[in-house]
Amino acid sequence: MSIGSKILYAFLPFLECNSANGDMKNQQKITWNKIHNGEPLSDVQKFISMDENDAKYLLEGVRGNIVSLQDKAKVTAVAVTLAFSMVGGISSYLLNLKEKLFINGVWTVALIFFIIASCFYLITAGYYSLITLNSRPKYDFSPDDFEYLGQLPLEDKKKEEKLSMMGEHYKMTTYQNSLLNNYVDCSNNNLRNALISLGIFFSLICLSFVLVEKINEDKQTKALAEQTQMIKDIQMEIKTLKQEIEVIRGSNKNDYNELNSSIAELNVLMEEIKGEIIQNKTKQ
Repeated sequence: MSIGSKILYAFLPFLECNSANGDMKNQQKITWNKIHNGEPLSDVQKFISMDENDAKYLLEGVRGNIVSLQDKAKVTAVAVTLAFSMVGGISSYLLNLKEKLFINGVWTVALIFFIIASCFYLITAGYYSLITLNSRPKYDFSPDDFEYLGQLPLEDKKKEEKLSMMGEHYKMTTYQNSLLNNYVDCSNNNLRNALISLGIFFSLICLSFVLVEKINEDKQTKALAEQTQMIKDIQMEIKTLKQEIEVIRGSNKNDYNELNSSIAELNVLMEEIKGEIIQNKTKQ
């Protein structure tokens, strides 16, 4: 398998599952046709020379694997349900905090992409889990099989045919288990990708809170610096006006009163700026 295929299958596990199961179903179909046509199969021939109890043990084992795989699928289905609940709860919570998040075009696209990717993987994981849970053993003895065995006159022939049937069911059930195992693996891989996407999404959200706080701090620092500089400029202007007052004191009453009025206005403005600075520091 090429590196490109491995990367593609890592991001889209269902492609690998469908490809593998397509090949498996073809082999399953070919084997089933051979059984119907009475062609000898090496795996089936091994059962004919076995003790019947040993054959039953092997057959029960492969049938039990179906139950084991379904138990694994149940765990994945529960995890998918919990993950969906978590996504819904967190999304609702974040909508109430959207004004506190750092949002721009690229950031928004990234958040939307990872939340959609998470939902896609969760849906896919749930789908393949349900396929596994809804599966039933397909290959088992039927009334026709028992009727056929009952019609055989010789016990040795009856035993040989029974063991042969058990071998056939074992072979076909093994194919079914392989298919289900691929479904379970696909479901788990999709769940893994969903959790990774959710992890990235939540990391971006946390980083967004940090960025917003940093941006607000920078804005407040910049505003404080501007206000401080304004106070310094006003103080310099007041100092200059006072020097001019000393020069024209008693010589031009109108200019003197006008300069005094300007100084008073500047003092009021400076006090207002100081008040804003104190309020900003209190908020911090």
